[in-house]
Amino acid sequence: MRIVGKMVLNRYPDNFFAETEQVAFCPTHMVPGIDHSNDPLLQGRLFSYLDTQLSRLGSTNFHLIPVNQAKAAVGGCPFLNMQRDGHMQMQVPKGRANYEPNSLASAGEIGGPREDPKAGFGTFPAEVEGHKLRIRPESFADHYSQARLFFRSMDPAEQAHMASALVFELSKVSLEHIRKAMLSNLRNVDETLATRVADGLAMPLPKASKPAAPILDMAVSPALRIVRGPLEKHTLKGKTVGILFADGTDAGALERVRAGVKNAGGHPMLIAPKAGAVPLSDGTSVKADAQLFGQPSVTVDAIAVVLGKEACKKLVKEAAAVQFVMDAFGHLKAIGYHPDAKPLLDKAGVEPDEGVVGLDDFIEAAKKRYWDREPSVRTLA
Repeated sequence: MRIVGKMVLNRYPDNFFAETEQVAFCPTHMVPGIDHSNDPLLQGRLFSYLDTQLSRLGSTNFHLIPVNQAKAAVGGCPFLNMQRDGHMQMQVPKGRANYEPNSLASAGEIGGPREDPKAGFGTFPAEVEGHKLRIRPESFADHYSQARLFFRSMDPAEQAHMASALVFELSKVSLEHIRKAMLSNLRNVDETLATRVADGLAMPLPKASKPAAPILDMAVSPALRIVRGPLEKHTLKGKTVGILFADGTDAGALERVRAGVKNAGGHPMLIAPKAGAVPLSDGTSVKADAQLFGQPSVTVDAIAVVLGKEACKKLVKEAAAVQFVMDAFGHLKAIGYHPDAKPLLDKAGVEPDEGVVGLDDFIEAAKKRYWDREPSVRTLA
């Protein structure tokens, strides 16, 4: 039986480096009730993840970094182990011994961590039959069945990205026989995939490599895909929408878009050519959240272009503004626009489709990406 943990993402990091880059996930950290299976891949990771943390975080004391420290609902939660001193030790361990039991601790002093029979970790007493051997199961010889299932379960857009990614990576391989070997392996995964990659590399398709075990044709599983799969949700919750505005922008239109994004659970980000207060059409001003030149559209999930005629005339000649719209279109994001902003969309090469809409229809359109647009903006394998 496999028990899968659940992580709830309830806020953005206050500091990306401190709370994301320094996170140390270790499968050796277990809670009571969960134990390790005999899966050889997992068993290897139990060993290798510690080395990974030493390399990434530079110290055996990575568990003292705040984001990796043990937490408790009420009060502190001291974490006791047999580890002491070492590079970047942040605590001041006392006493002469860091192991237990020992005869060096003073009267009444705990020399080190002790076993907790009730709350501590205990190995699950699973019943087994036969001999336990350090060998790989026969299924490890099947190198292709899972890859075949995965590729064939993908949406056509995802399959195109996979094929193109393989072309991109193999194009950097200078040894031709390596590329041929990879194509031979890909034929065992899926014939159309191998053909698309070979065409992308302008190489003839070699013979398929000989598999070590029979390849299984399993029923495809749409649950494996992200694009247009059963788990895909069209929502603005947790997403950021970039709203491009400038001097003279229609105040009412800007507020309707901002409020609409917020009411849908999204985060509206006001982006202007200049940071600071931006005067609007009704004489009021709104402070921009970001400057156009420092906040490209790749950082947001959808964009709304709310510009007046005069501002649009200026931004049509501004490369950053053209690139802002062009990248959003190229990355298949929704684009909402005020009629006066149409010249900027034309300059950016934006073509009408389901995801390019007026401001009245923008909130609903902004909830998803537009994969059917892709053939019009790039050639994939």
